[in-house]
Amino acid sequence: MTFELRPTTDDELPLFIRVMEDPFGFHGGEHTLEDFRGVLELDRTIAAIDTDGAIVGTAGAFTFELTLPGNLTVAAAGVTIVTVHATHRRRGILRSMMRHQLDDIAARGEPVALLTASESLIYGRFGYGLGVLGANYTIATDHATLIRPPTAGGRLRLCTKEEFEEHAPGVYDRRRRQIPGAVNRADTWWTDWLHDREHDRGGASERWHVLHENDAGEVDGMLAYRRTRDTEHGLSRNQFRIDELYGRDDEIEAALWQYTFEHDLIHTVVAKGRPVDEPIRWRLADPRQLTTTDVVDDLWVRIIDVEAAMSARRYGTTDRLVVEAHDEFRPATSGRYAIEGGADHAACTRTDEPADLTMGIVELGCIYLGGVTPTALHRARRIDEITPGAMQRADAFFASTPSPWMTTGF
Repeated sequence: MTFELRPTTDDELPLFIRVMEDPFGFHGGEHTLEDFRGVLELDRTIAAIDTDGAIVGTAGAFTFELTLPGNLTVAAAGVTIVTVHATHRRRGILRSMMRHQLDDIAARGEPVALLTASESLIYGRFGYGLGVLGANYTIATDHATLIRPPTAGGRLRLCTKEEFEEHAPGVYDRRRRQIPGAVNRADTWWTDWLHDREHDRGGASERWHVLHENDAGEVDGMLAYRRTRDTEHGLSRNQFRIDELYGRDDEIEAALWQYTFEHDLIHTVVAKGRPVDEPIRWRLADPRQLTTTDVVDDLWVRIIDVEAAMSARRYGTTDRLVVEAHDEFRPATSGRYAIEGGADHAACTRTDEPADLTMGIVELGCIYLGGVTPTALHRARRIDEITPGAMQRADAFFASTPSPWMTTGF
């Protein structure tokens, strides 16, 4: 059966949103239409239309700039709101939308597509590889002492939401350019986030906002958090929930962390969606106080234009590797690619030379940001080594310091 695929219109947006409600398990409230209208790029939405004119599938994308190893960026599409109505499953709608969307992304000149997956089994068949892991932590405050006090200087101060709105985007934008896996945030993202709708609070309070200023009075760090209130046997079991914590450098971020530990009536600090190599673990005098509660798949990466994507990043060693990539969903992408680069240069071109490594386009997405080593995938029988020693070279070549981190969900 053939379904029409086209962008939704502003007039159709209420129905388009309603189609998403059941798959994602929410009922829209009084602000739902306003919030979606504020952030969606309508020309990048996809509505799957049945023969009777009903919308039975949805998809969309955000226009992003993705930070890569080497502190460079590349244009990327952030895939979002992908649903198929339960009444229309197993009819090829998802596959058709994914093909249509990837063709559109390629036509826009974006070499990379990204997504966060509600179900981790779905997107590998369309060429997406797990590129970035994230971690959730709790820290018991009773013994959360830093072994090395922060040397940031300056001062921390509670501020109004309006002051935070003025300074936070600049703090984030400077920081995200140092973090592989981070994306830019449009003004519409900040507007939506600052609404702080009750349904986004998870039973916690409204946000508090903190800014760090250096000795010259310049804002160079920011923290947003919520609190919960609970007791057990008369003892406080309140939580301090970090929403945003960014600083220009490690010392400023350590000062922000220290602020979270020094609150009265707080039993636990909760930090979700943090990097897997979270440096605060190594600042704690007792690192056991930091508990990793989850390690989850955060960001999935789909390489669309191999030459452009691989040329855009920088590499951990100076080397040249020939990679043969297989792409079942977009066969024209399949081929051998000579990837040459180092810390200050990179180039990728198609070649007929013998391959050093062979892998699927999924695996190329996995290693693109340095979130997993080629050897790990080789041990899982997902990458084959053709040239002896190429796997060890590839580990060093594709490495990223720091580890990639998805700072912004979408």
